[in-house]
Amino acid sequence: MAHQTSNVAQTLTIWSTGLVLLGVCMCQDIYQLENHLERLTQIRNPVAPNDARGTARSYIRGRMQQYGLKLHLHTFNTTVNINGNPTTVLGENVVGVAKGNDDRGGVLVVGADYDTSMEHHPLEDNGAGVGVMLETARNYMAATNPVSLDQPAPFAALKTVIFVAFDLNTREYGEAEVGQPGSFHFLHQWLWPFLDQSPENLTGVIILDSITRFNQEPKSQFLPSGFEKTFPKAFEHINEGGMKGNFLAAYIRDSPSSQNLSQTFTTSYLMDRKARLVRLEELKVSDGATVNDRVLQTFNHQAQFHFWTFQPSTQPTPLPAILLTDTGIYRQPGTNGSCAVPCSASQFLSRPRRTALTIITTALTNTLLNLQSQRLPTSSSSSSGGENTDGNAAASPLFFMVATFLLPQLVHLLH
Repeated sequence: MAHQTSNVAQTLTIWSTGLVLLGVCMCQDIYQLENHLERLTQIRNPVAPNDARGTARSYIRGRMQQYGLKLHLHTFNTTVNINGNPTTVLGENVVGVAKGNDDRGGVLVVGADYDTSMEHHPLEDNGAGVGVMLETARNYMAATNPVSLDQPAPFAALKTVIFVAFDLNTREYGEAEVGQPGSFHFLHQWLWPFLDQSPENLTGVIILDSITRFNQEPKSQFLPSGFEKTFPKAFEHINEGGMKGNFLAAYIRDSPSSQNLSQTFTTSYLMDRKARLVRLEELKVSDGATVNDRVLQTFNHQAQFHFWTFQPSTQPTPLPAILLTDTGIYRQPGTNGSCAVPCSASQFLSRPRRTALTIITTALTNTLLNLQSQRLPTSSSSSSGGENTDGNAAASPLFFMVATFLLPQLVHLLH
């Protein structure tokens, strides 16, 4: 019984980490996230002595199917240096599609690399990004798909959402002569045809790449020379804060098509009362801005860069995309959350990391619900013939989330 009581307490903890938006509590299950990360603790690279990359791929496939996404496997060939020899390697991007009811454009993509370099920490780069993507997919599908006829979903999926785990980010392998990464091939070979070769059919792309390295110590954040010219506002904020690595960076291009996506995510992020613990810092890349090579290297090896520089023909066609990152090697990891490889998910998920990942997952989920779905009327508002304006409209969706996520767990645990 003591074990059951502990599990009930854990379930109630899950409830307490939720964020209420539009009358629905999107409850983050940190134990689900830990389960994802436990499958991503090993080096996932073509030259690694095991097949952890293949094992991770199989796990991602299984979770996407379990959540109700339509699975697509996008294969491609690229070149990797193996023992100094350029070698053709088969890659596989794992794609899960949540089809919307409205076919008129507006596709939103959430992506993360699932492979690793041989040098980087497999959970920092980028197991946690994959875990957050999978948890966002689970939350979104739960909110937009009915459990039964008696338990309708609180939201209807209007526009399509695509979740993609990219393979073979060759730009992080530290080799001069390598082929294009999986995100490049996904955009050119899979997504662009899916969009009917029209940028109007894309709401935007959100990329998760290294999102767990946070440090409250002064001078733990490094900024390359010239950063102050490219990102003057961000430089001022970081410098005034004592150069602490205590923020999540959101790189965006300064364009009208990016603003709606960026503003929606920012609003969702700042609604969380814990957002002050891991603040959000927008780094806006303006056309014509001064960007030297050192500054460019802070954001040109991640997947969003292919969308910003997309050129399917002679005419450049930049696409709206956001990069969410802790800035990676430009930040000291700190000793408080250090976890040498091999590192279990439970060891890795220190309290600061748990806080950051739940904030990001909640903000992403709510961003998708705001942009890609429509809140359905509650039974009370439907019976009265209109929208309920007395503050009770939230009751039915909130009850749905309780009935869907908490009560079944409690009943199971107490038996």
